[in-house]
Amino acid sequence: MIRDRARIDLGNHVIGRIEKGNRKFEMLLDPEKAWDAKKKIREEINKRLKKGETESRLTIDEILNFPGVNLDLIFESFAIFEDLKRGEKALDADMEIIFQTTDPIRIGAEILLNGQIQWTQKQREEEYGKKKKQIISLIAKNAINPQNKKPHPPERIEKAIEEAKVKIDIMKNAEEQVDEIVKGIQSVIPIRIEQIELAIKIPASFTAKGYNMVARFGTIKKEEWQSDGSWVSIINLPAGLQAEFLDKLNKLTHGRVQIKSLK
Repeated sequence: MIRDRARIDLGNHVIGRIEKGNRKFEMLLDPEKAWDAKKKIREEINKRLKKGETESRLTIDEILNFPGVNLDLIFESFAIFEDLKRGEKALDADMEIIFQTTDPIRIGAEILLNGQIQWTQKQREEEYGKKKKQIISLIAKNAINPQNKKPHPPERIEKAIEEAKVKIDIMKNAEEQVDEIVKGIQSVIPIRIEQIELAIKIPASFTAKGYNMVARFGTIKKEEWQSDGSWVSIINLPAGLQAEFLDKLNKLTHGRVQIKSLK
């Protein structure tokens, strides 16, 4: 084990860490630049998921050439430690076995992509608040109380999350966490994710605005234009949005819309 000094002063930097093969590898990062890079990486992963790509993760080579991600600015240096605070450097032999390389830039890229970073308290608190708000909004739109078929108010969902002590991952996409969080709060409130299917017929004089409204709220599965200019469709809609959707569609068409629940 190579020991540079008794302890290293982190200053304004934070530790990035990855554990593989019963070994720990640590590097020193700038928290703000690392935070911005992780957000860019997450945005790219989300784009791939929305496109339906089966392989959404980025490779190390992609990180090395990723636009707006400059590893030279993110890492304080490219020294790799087994215990950074104690100044204990990682051994080349261990890096070769675990990463098949001793190149510190490639190992740094892997820590940024797959490792754990000790974010500042301010960063954690700000991102936690934003992520919780996004998750609550998604649950309120997509879930209902199965006992009365009505959506839960956001305040009730937030209280259930707190009571159930459900963990929210600040670096994970909100959509990825909804199912697990709903399962976690089912011990506190009756709730389930549910989609409804509706058949809709909108008179010709309201089809332009009506079509746009339907497309904003749900997913159009089938559609057909009738000879009288009316528009008929079958849509999937998050159950939590049903009441708001029906209210707005009825107001738009002055009650002349025809709606039938299919399931």
